[in-house]
Amino acid sequence: MSSKRHPASRMAATDAMFWYAESAMPIFRPIIAGLYLLDGPLTPRELDHCVQRAIGAVPRLQQRVLEMPMHIGLPEWVHDEHFDVAYHVRHVSLPSGGRKRDLLDLTAALFATPLDRERPLWEAYGIEGLEGGRTALFWKMHHSMVDGVGSLAILNALSQPKPEVVQRRNNVGPKSRTHTVQPSAAARLARLASHNARESAKLVVRAATTPWQLMRHPVESAQEATRAIRGLGGALSDLAAPVIDDPIASNSCGLSRRFDIFDVPTARLKAIKAPLGVTINDVVLTALAGTLGRYHRHRRIHLESLNCMVPINLRSAKDAGALGNQVGTLTISLPVAEKNARKRLERIIEQTRAAKADHRGENYPLLAETAAMVPGFLLRWVAKQSLGKINVACTNVPGMTETRYMAGARVDAIHPFASVVEGTPLVMALLSYDGTFHIGIDTDPEAIPDPHRIAELFEDSLDELEGLSRRPVRRRTDTPSPTQERNAPPN
Repeated sequence: MSSKRHPASRMAATDAMFWYAESAMPIFRPIIAGLYLLDGPLTPRELDHCVQRAIGAVPRLQQRVLEMPMHIGLPEWVHDEHFDVAYHVRHVSLPSGGRKRDLLDLTAALFATPLDRERPLWEAYGIEGLEGGRTALFWKMHHSMVDGVGSLAILNALSQPKPEVVQRRNNVGPKSRTHTVQPSAAARLARLASHNARESAKLVVRAATTPWQLMRHPVESAQEATRAIRGLGGALSDLAAPVIDDPIASNSCGLSRRFDIFDVPTARLKAIKAPLGVTINDVVLTALAGTLGRYHRHRRIHLESLNCMVPINLRSAKDAGALGNQVGTLTISLPVAEKNARKRLERIIEQTRAAKADHRGENYPLLAETAAMVPGFLLRWVAKQSLGKINVACTNVPGMTETRYMAGARVDAIHPFASVVEGTPLVMALLSYDGTFHIGIDTDPEAIPDPHRIAELFEDSLDELEGLSRRPVRRRTDTPSPTQERNAPPN
């Protein structure tokens, strides 16, 4: 493995929010993961080969987080002088003929354990013993390192579009280390001062050129300012959304995990959305609202709505493979009390259209940058106060259309997972891959003791929307924004 070092870099404000949130709430696990199901064996040597190649392609896998002295300024990503790949890659086995439920119970327990904050923030588990001679790879990463779309850079580095043969001798070799001396506190403070000076200079230049831009392009500048103001207003209204007290979440502590998975063919979702003139995200959110409405009625709980957090991808095409968190967020009110599927869909698209019109999700990085100017201890306090304001989260990651391979094994499915937290006992994640939407559900079993019902009720809600699609509502005539289109899976 190459021992080449990469220079330290300042953590982005959107990434630091997850780092600070964990230190504010030790029971919070800001971790995302992918469960790769393979059609055959993946030996420890083959897995090590794939991981070593990913390490060479993604330098962040050899970097750890270093806080600034007295928590002044954002943390840094620095080379881990004690990096040992053997610590991060583990090989485990299920009992012979292990079932899917055995695999999910194992990976849920692995997911619930925190990452070592003194090391690079990832772990990989090669899992043998699945029935039919199959294997799995479970890869978990800290959310400060990457978001769902950015994690595709890891998938790209781990896998290939064609199977390959790994030589008996592992040419990439193990664990060479580069022992380096970390810069002193004074040097790091000086680097912070230089960074802040550069950022301040950018602001000065921007402020100085704004009047000139207004004179040259008055109409465009006015329109841009209007959009920014509307978007900021929408983002602030999301933040100010009233807290909904869900009795189900009262038992949620955020420590326990239960994984469930299921698949939906992409063709099925397209067949539902096309006659209705909506997006796949609209279909998913409407189905989720129907699912939670049925589940709450089954538990004899009446609620009009639930707050759902929906991440929005803000990457441009050139940043498609970049790490870090380049996302905004929307708060969608799920009309769980509404039994009529058509009315549920109308209420969902009313909100998603409004969010697209004012571009509110795009203001989240600006809010994060502003928040980053306050001391770290205050950010921790803010993170702690946010508990319980979101009832459910749903993230949809556009993946790959082509089949991928790890060494000689075909990747049959990739199920994504994101963490539940106290007050938010259900997180649904979707990833499109090779003609299928693979869905991972993370639930807190103390709040939802029968999580298998969620997948069953989601299927029922999709059946209902299929029936509705044969009696379409009026077609939409508006055009989604480029940002929202990037967030949507391929049509």
